[in-house]
Amino acid sequence: MDSGLRRGSLNLPRLAFIGLAYFSLAPAIYLNMGFMETDANGPVMPLLFILITVAILPTAISFAVMNNRRPSAGSGSTWVWESVSPSAGLWLGWVMITAYLVVCSIYPPGFGLFFNSLLSIFGVGTNVWTGIAGGLVSVLICGYIAHRNIRLGAAVIGVLMVFEAGFVLLLSLFIVAKGGTLGHLTLTPFDPTAAKAGVSGLALAAIFAFLSIAGVDSIAPVAEESNTPKRLIPLGTILITLIAGLYWTVTSYGFAISVPVQTVADYVNAGQLTPVLPIAHQYIDGLDILVPITGFTATLASFGASIYAASRLMYATSREGFLPAFFARLHPAHRTPWNAEATALGAALVLFLLGTWWQGSVAGSFGYLAVIFVFFILVAYISVNLANLIYHLRYKRNEFNWFLNGVIPVAGVAIDAYILYKAFFESELGLPFRTGSSIVWFSLVWAAIGVVWVLWWRRRRDLSKATLTMFAEA
Repeated sequence: MDSGLRRGSLNLPRLAFIGLAYFSLAPAIYLNMGFMETDANGPVMPLLFILITVAILPTAISFAVMNNRRPSAGSGSTWVWESVSPSAGLWLGWVMITAYLVVCSIYPPGFGLFFNSLLSIFGVGTNVWTGIAGGLVSVLICGYIAHRNIRLGAAVIGVLMVFEAGFVLLLSLFIVAKGGTLGHLTLTPFDPTAAKAGVSGLALAAIFAFLSIAGVDSIAPVAEESNTPKRLIPLGTILITLIAGLYWTVTSYGFAISVPVQTVADYVNAGQLTPVLPIAHQYIDGLDILVPITGFTATLASFGASIYAASRLMYATSREGFLPAFFARLHPAHRTPWNAEATALGAALVLFLLGTWWQGSVAGSFGYLAVIFVFFILVAYISVNLANLIYHLRYKRNEFNWFLNGVIPVAGVAIDAYILYKAFFESELGLPFRTGSSIVWFSLVWAAIGVVWVLWWRRRRDLSKATLTMFAEA
């Protein structure tokens, strides 16, 4: 009997549910609008989403190519191990596990913020503690979803995601039909000069736009549980990237013209959870209660998808003996890595609490952890692009395609490295230590600890003789 992950559990629709939920369709608008418009000082969300979607396509293609070559729960870590070096692959495993655990940790504060918002609508007083209570509830709910088999979990995630994404789309289209505050349609949201904060402001805003589109890796870790992964995972990767980019461009246009940027800034300064809530109240009155309700469903869907990504990579690393065997143990009935899933849930809760303590608020915890995620996932994206190039030069020279395996990964490395420098190092290092520059230093220190971890393993094992668990497509 096969003791590995249950193969054939995910078809294309279920993969799309997980991937699009990981992209956080509604949360990208709800939780990032305030940051994006105030940082850019202009209604340029649609422009940013178009630019970021185009910028991420080379990386999405590299993921698709490598998933076709080598579908694995280890995803980028496996590819870099085999194409560059075992040490580099092991270190990337450290980086990617960190990225996935951090992205899991942004959803408890997100849920807590929506929880506080709902309480406020009913006249109940809120504070940091009620936000923390909401975050704890989200961990418990996602724990229940994750404990089930992945086929059922993906279906639940899909239902939640369709509900929230549909509401945001309908609200945006309603605002467009009303003509926004101007009473007519305008191309201003696509004009870069509308960003009064200039290039530096656009760079800061781009962090949160990138946080939304940073999901091209989302279905790679569940490759071993999908049908015909060499076909479906590459196809799904490109489809979810294009669908998400189109969705955000369309929906963000409605919110960009809904109210003036200064009004958005006033909402943010007043401590409003999301500018979408008062905007919805202005346009649909009492139905604005659907904003926190869909915020709950959206957060849970994204949280669940992130738990799948984190746990599968922990499982793959443990399977090879580089993490405790505890993480490689599977649920006896569902054949899912429940130990790794439970650990990811616990880590998300701990990081949420630490972020809230460090920033002094639930909202601050969300923003702080989100930027840390951007650093680690960009390092992973650069590495996968390099793997696409190097793998085909070293092992598939006769199948090397100058565009797919040459131009695409080089463009991906250049774009991701530029975003990392401009939107992370340059922007964050100029901010106060507590809210900005500490993010850079904490991220670099943790990445350096990963190097020490790899060196420790090199003293214990000959990595060059390690054979990764091969995945044979059924």
